[in-house]
Amino acid sequence: LISCNLFCKPCCCYSSKPNRNYTLEARTKFCQGKSKYYYLFINSGGASLTLEKNHYDGDTSQAKFYEGPEESREKRWAYTCSGSFLSLSTDNPGVYIKNKTCGVSEESLHETARYCPVSLTYYGFCLHKGDYNVKLHFAEIVYTDDEDYSSSEKRVFDVYIQGERKLKDFSIKDEAKDTNKALPREFMAHVDDNLLEIHFHWAGKGSVESGSSNGPLVAGISVTPNFTIPGGAKLSTPQIVGISVGSVFAPILLLAFMWKMGWLGNRELQEVRIEVEDRSFTLKEIIDATRNFSPDMEIGEGRFGIVYKAELPGQIKFAVKKISPESMQDKLKDELHGEIFFNQMKSLKHDNVIKLFGGYSRKDLHLLIYEHMENGSLHQALFDPKSKIELDWTRRFNICLGLAKALKYLHGEEDGVKILHRNIKASNILLDENCSAKLTDFGWAKVYNEEDPFLTIKAGGARIYIAPEYALRQPITDKADVYSFGVVTLEIFCGRPGVENKPNQESAILIDDARIKYAKGRVFDLVDRKLINYDRKMALTILRLAILCINPTADLRPTMSEVVCVLEDEKTIDEISKVQSS
Repeated sequence: LISCNLFCKPCCCYSSKPNRNYTLEARTKFCQGKSKYYYLFINSGGASLTLEKNHYDGDTSQAKFYEGPEESREKRWAYTCSGSFLSLSTDNPGVYIKNKTCGVSEESLHETARYCPVSLTYYGFCLHKGDYNVKLHFAEIVYTDDEDYSSSEKRVFDVYIQGERKLKDFSIKDEAKDTNKALPREFMAHVDDNLLEIHFHWAGKGSVESGSSNGPLVAGISVTPNFTIPGGAKLSTPQIVGISVGSVFAPILLLAFMWKMGWLGNRELQEVRIEVEDRSFTLKEIIDATRNFSPDMEIGEGRFGIVYKAELPGQIKFAVKKISPESMQDKLKDELHGEIFFNQMKSLKHDNVIKLFGGYSRKDLHLLIYEHMENGSLHQALFDPKSKIELDWTRRFNICLGLAKALKYLHGEEDGVKILHRNIKASNILLDENCSAKLTDFGWAKVYNEEDPFLTIKAGGARIYIAPEYALRQPITDKADVYSFGVVTLEIFCGRPGVENKPNQESAILIDDARIKYAKGRVFDLVDRKLINYDRKMALTILRLAILCINPTADLRPTMSEVVCVLEDEKTIDEISKVQSS
């Protein structure tokens, strides 16, 4: 007997914490900055069991978000599920559980499976730093030769571990060359921040007929260290649990007592270390590098606090954001966690996305450490009279192209995982020493689920950059970021802010002026007068592209992939316009 769980529609199976931003908070809560475990075993879709002396946690929840194991107060893992199967009715709760008889000949681990309509992600918390062997157990127990499902249907999905795609267009049945047959797959993964992420994603391939149960499926997960555990020989799971509990909670209780008594202070600053550019620095060294947060080292101020420049020997520079205590209140904490989450959890690595080295949070001191951008923000370079940055045509074009590539990357047009930034504006685009663009500030970012575009999507960022569908309460997609990109593009090449407030006059709205001049055929009147020598043909293309991006109708805007193609002269405006209107 098998249980194939999670046939859930979003309207019926919401968890109280369905948002992936919660994962960072969960890791902090469960791990408290400490490594605890060397192993992780999960029987996906089934009850707890012991195989080869390894205890597999039970995983039988039907919620869309779950922390496990159920039998322990100390949570070691969690999963999230998104999407809905097309044919299921919500009238009968039992329809979400399917009991099937199958011929799996392997041990009981393969008698059950968990599967989701679109996306299934497991998170392993509090793992020690090092390389791990990740073994994923599969068996096609849904598309079988029985009366309920056709053997001709095909399940195809991708597998990502730590953000890296390990399997593309993976079909369990094709690989195993049969149904109801165990199929293990092993991979290496590196953990250095206590977190292991295993993501299964259906990218729309395989069987898509109404009624199909085509989402990713997994029968079990086992994670074992690929390094020597301190202390010698491999320990049994009960021994590991006992040692972990004792070794973790005793120091935590002691540290908590010492902190409360005021015994910790400068010593902790000397012991806490953060990795910056492949080098390790103590927290005290980092604070000293800001001259103890001197006003002379201030380089900016954001929603959460003040940003300081830090300088260390060896010409190492970085930025330190000191979070204000007010930002740690509940109403802003989710945004702050989002900023950390989408840099660390998603492991964002792109030339045009700002790099977050790490952070520190204790008592009244909360810090985020970023790479330093020598030339400040695009907003300063464009509109600050004191700015000495010269933005000629080439630099402006490269900034525009860099921003477009960053958004294409975030929107997952290469790996299928979409992130909406939702706060694209000139002040959130930083410039390095070469004036290359780096997108920052992920406080408003959300993982986008096409199955439920209304979920937790609220307006973020400055009003002038916000797409009209927010106000109209329409579905929010990645096209909202495209709209913001269009506004920023106009600012870059027109040399004007989105809104200009003039004494005793109505505010001048850049997008309105751009639409009027474009309609009258006076598009070159929009170009910044500081740009004396520029490519008129390319200027026309860019301004037409910006107008297309700020189309009030989201479906008529291009994708960021199409935007990049136009900027790189691989497609014309007319070509992508035809695509949008067809």
